Amino acid sequence: MAVSKKMVEAVFVVGLVVTMMNVWGAVSVEGAISCNQVVSAMTPCATYLLGNAATPAAACCPSIRGLDSQVKATPDRQAVCNCLKTQAQSYGVKLGKAANLPGLCKVTDLNVPISPNVDCSKVH
Repeated sequence: MAVSKKMVEAVFVVGLVVTMMNVWGAVSVEGAISCNQVVSAMTPCATYLLGNAATPAAACCPSIRGLDSQVKATPDRQAVCNCLKTQAQSYGVKLGKAANLPGLCKVTDLNVPISPNVDCSKVH
């Protein structure tokens, strides 16, 4: 039974939402940006971040730039960092692709490291 690309994306999105609902109470971050906002903004980028596409989908960069425009201060960047760190580990995001995304989408404030070893409290 072949698994379609749309099915993989749908499972990814549902998994992110379920994970966030489970983790929401366990992760305490003071940023104005919620992890749900981050997940929502990253969803159009899923095929690229998971290594199933060579370039981000057309909807990816506008979505990321929208999130970028909401990042105003250090607590926001730290909240984004914590969310991305958790999600990248849970879903097998290709770290090289994730690192390239801010440059590809020309974002400035959202440029936070995505790595299982990053200390998000040191992101400024």
